[in-house]
Amino acid sequence: MASQSSDTSNPEGAAVSVEETVLGQTAWFLHEQGDVQAAALLLDVEGIEWSPGNPFGDWTDACLLVPGWLMDRFTEEVLERVRHALIPIAERHGVDARSVYVGPALADLGTDWKSALQSKLTSDSATNHAARVADPKPELRRDGFVFDSREEVRVYEALKRAQAALPADATISIFPLPLGRVGVGNTWTPDFVVMREGRAGLIEVDGPHHRGRLAADGTRDRHWRNSGFVHIERILVEETAKDSELDSLVRTFLKRLRTH
Repeated sequence: MASQSSDTSNPEGAAVSVEETVLGQTAWFLHEQGDVQAAALLLDVEGIEWSPGNPFGDWTDACLLVPGWLMDRFTEEVLERVRHALIPIAERHGVDARSVYVGPALADLGTDWKSALQSKLTSDSATNHAARVADPKPELRRDGFVFDSREEVRVYEALKRAQAALPADATISIFPLPLGRVGVGNTWTPDFVVMREGRAGLIEVDGPHHRGRLAADGTRDRHWRNSGFVHIERILVEETAKDSELDSLVRTFLKRLRTH
């Protein structure tokens, strides 16, 4: 479906499309409503495509174009919250949308796409070896590491603050997204491994989709413990919104890691 245009202009004078306006206003509205998680997820949406809602074109559906690594974070619960915000905003811009779903944001390809991909796969410029983002945005990079989400970046920054606050001869080591093999033979990538005074702890940053996986996560945590980790902490994405709350969670984790 052809992209629609809007008279809305940015400070530089470039026209802003209806799609970008709807996306931006939806993200801001969700943020103002206190839904930090959904607003943050929309920052990584690359655009909106309108698709016919039925064969007669009586209405449209909004397809959020997101990178493949991000798609599973848009759970049904998150999409419903986005839908409630996006549909009335789209209507104000002349778009009769009824539903919201996610689709993959596909790469623009040239005839040399095979060699370009091969170069990516064999590049020596990779940072932490377990990074799962093929072409990370600058905001997902810190200190040579590549993270999967802004929430992981915020946890990393909180760990760095805790590291700096400890004495130089009794501080911690932080290993983001390391690849490791556990005792049962599986190869997993924890979000963070933290070492303190000879003890290894693990932090996972969990989105809403983990709430339905308590049994699976419990089994996974048991394998981590059987493989040498004395303490495991799961931090919900909602708990990463405020530095003060996140710092408190990290301090509690480090205290338990030290005394476990």
